[in-house]
Amino acid sequence: MIAVIGATGFIGTHLTRALTASGRTVRALVRDAGRAPARLTDPAGQTDGRLDVVVGDMHDPATLATLLTGARATYVLVQTVTSPQAAGTGDFAEAERRALARIVAAAHAAGVSRLLTVGLIGASRHAPNAWVRARADNDAFLLDSGLEVTVLRPGLVAGVGSVGFDRLLAAAGRTLTAVHGRGHQRWSYIAVDDLVGYLVDALDEVATYRRAFDVGSAEAPTYRELLSRTAAVLGRPTPLVIPVPLPLLRTLAPLVERRRRLPRGGIRSALDHLADDLAGDPTAIRTVLPRPLLTWEAAVRRAT
Repeated sequence: MIAVIGATGFIGTHLTRALTASGRTVRALVRDAGRAPARLTDPAGQTDGRLDVVVGDMHDPATLATLLTGARATYVLVQTVTSPQAAGTGDFAEAERRALARIVAAAHAAGVSRLLTVGLIGASRHAPNAWVRARADNDAFLLDSGLEVTVLRPGLVAGVGSVGFDRLLAAAGRTLTAVHGRGHQRWSYIAVDDLVGYLVDALDEVATYRRAFDVGSAEAPTYRELLSRTAAVLGRPTPLVIPVPLPLLRTLAPLVERRRRLPRGGIRSALDHLADDLAGDPTAIRTVLPRPLLTWEAAVRRAT
């Protein structure tokens, strides 16, 4: 049995469906029991009893113990930047680190030695952006946890439900569109199906244990280039871009966090990250787990 934490999120939904479709039994941690069946049942509506749902919060040790008992591996697919967290868990970085510490402790207690997670391409502990530093710190914490950890680090994930992709797709369909920042940042990309394929293939691949891999395209087009290429797939002209200065958006970040009850500092860090390049080196993962990847154009066509 495979445990999935973050099962009803964007990547978690696709992964859970892929695991059950491959004949594996999945125990999914969800916070909303009513939302889970529609999101986690495969498109044909069949799971043949291969899906078990645990309702609770990743910050609760008792919930984690229930989730991980009898599991042979767990996937951790959570982020706290734009996701409400339990009271008292701190800012976005504190909330995520505390959750990971509890997950690692629960895995050790349950005898679950295998853990796979999704990080951020090119993440560095010396990055100027607080979110990027937090992601790199979390990768290091997990890799030093004593578990058999694999971290897959994508850039822009192409698929409906990915916030960055949805915004880009909507922008490409307009004649005139606002872009956060200048749109000159470079983004490696990967189709969600390819990322999920890597996650499934890495599950029992010993060569991926205790390692972090950048995954995705070798090319890293600018946001404006991706916008133009997306518009071409949609059969539309490239939109006229109106840059929205990031400093203006940053002033609104605390208000958005309070209204949505989001962890402190997360929206500001996410906005700052819009100016960062999302680029890395996918050579290593292609050697260990070779697979053909969808081009940007093919990923857009699949999503639309």
